[in-house]
Amino acid sequence: MADDDTLYELFAESCLEQLRGIETAILDLESAPAGELAGRVDAIFRAAHTIKGDAGAIGAANLAALAHGAESVLELMRRDGRPADRQFVGELLGAFDDMRAMAENARNDASRDIAERLARLAALVQNTPSAAEQPAESGAEPEAEPEAEVDTDKAPGPAWADERIRKLAIPALELDVLVDRVGELGIAQARLSGLALRRADLELRGVAEEVERLSALLRDQVLGLRLLPIKVSFPKYRRLVRDACASLGKDAALVMEGENTKLDKAVIEQLNAPCIHLLRNAVDHGVEPAEVRAALGKPRQGTVTLSARQEGSDVVIAVRDDGGGIDGRKLWAKAVAAGRIDAGRPFDPAAALELIFLPGLSTAEAVSDVSGRGVGMDAVREAIAALRGRLDVQSAPGAGSTFTIRLPVSLAIIDCLEVRCAGEAYYLHLDYVEECLELPATAALAGTTGIMELRGLPMPLLSLRRFFDLDRVEAHTPHVVTVRRDGGRAGLVVDAVIGRKQAVLKHLGRALGRVEGVLGGTVTEAGDMALVLDVPGLLAAAKRQHDADNH
Repeated sequence: MADDDTLYELFAESCLEQLRGIETAILDLESAPAGELAGRVDAIFRAAHTIKGDAGAIGAANLAALAHGAESVLELMRRDGRPADRQFVGELLGAFDDMRAMAENARNDASRDIAERLARLAALVQNTPSAAEQPAESGAEPEAEPEAEVDTDKAPGPAWADERIRKLAIPALELDVLVDRVGELGIAQARLSGLALRRADLELRGVAEEVERLSALLRDQVLGLRLLPIKVSFPKYRRLVRDACASLGKDAALVMEGENTKLDKAVIEQLNAPCIHLLRNAVDHGVEPAEVRAALGKPRQGTVTLSARQEGSDVVIAVRDDGGGIDGRKLWAKAVAAGRIDAGRPFDPAAALELIFLPGLSTAEAVSDVSGRGVGMDAVREAIAALRGRLDVQSAPGAGSTFTIRLPVSLAIIDCLEVRCAGEAYYLHLDYVEECLELPATAALAGTTGIMELRGLPMPLLSLRRFFDLDRVEAHTPHVVTVRRDGGRAGLVVDAVIGRKQAVLKHLGRALGRVEGVLGGTVTEAGDMALVLDVPGLLAAAKRQHDADNH
């Protein structure tokens, strides 16, 4: 039984490897130039042929038959050299979707009903003009054609064996555990370095420095293993936009940029749902119907752009459409009618855009299969916040909207600045820190906030001691950590600055939930727990508290 399980698992891995990227290749057939069509069809054909052979070897007759049906359609396209229409592409997508589902559960292959799918594929073959010129058994011909498969069988084993040796498949869960262990090693290394300094032992210090160098190299290597190009998720979005357009009767093309930008695999996995929602909204709420666009002087086909780029240790992902934009006044009126906003409050364009994140508020006139119930955007923002990121929106009437997601490249281990307040350790993400200095006597603190002059310019201050309601006995010489804030600067007032440290981020757990201004916890060199602060979230929470106190 165990051997059977292993066989089916290996078969599933092989098939899914063949199917990876197939959806993108099929979608490309719609727009591929005539000169490139044959090569792209060949790539899809090879995948179907390999799946058919593997499925036959383990007795998955239905999967093999479905792959053979797809081969027949692909052979017609390869022979005719003509671009595929939407019907061809739609049927091929459906066939390969079924193959993927069947490969994942090949043990139950005999219970699959593929008659309808085979009939649809056969109808494509029969309705193709040149199909009548084919022999009655033309569907079976491709089995003898692919020379590539035969050639690999003739080749001796060393090249194949070398490939297997150079590449190992490691379960993602094992890699997650490895990253966590490397983080714990970094903490132990920091404790060793501290011990070496306190002992004033030169030999021990030399060993500690060597361990520090090796652990840093190991950390970078292991974290690099979890970084994947974001293009592993991008192909599925083309299908999503295509299906949304078909459902809504709209015409839009998805343009993707920066597909080689790398992100932690954990981030990519959790980013899928927010991106799907934003893309669906772009088609439903953003892009206008073709007739409306033509009347406005726009191209009949709308454009939705999904782009990614790296900025420092952050990745910026943007979903942009060239539709009608967000009607801020309409949102404002709906919010007033729903009692979400005071009717006497003057219209604020920036605040109006933020209303789309209120649950239950939607500008859609009717509920569709895609959206319109006023749910989702608040969940999208919460999902991004859970990834230590933020979601911003910009929109111009008639010119479309842009939703920008900013996320850290990696979630596992972060470089921090350790500070102290009332004897407690706090960690600040080093990417936000600019400089540290003593709090000048001229600085004015009133409550939790204040202001000071930095090189001739005013800079807002936030006292961590007062914000977290710690011991009110102030330090004799408070320090200010200058951090970046929405294109400007802000200062965090602390008792002392300890130095640069590494933090293995741990979630606070369900009991505490999400705490404003806090990313999570970490273990210090002394073995104590410390909070890792969310600098942008901390400043935003302080601003809201300040505004509420002044109203």
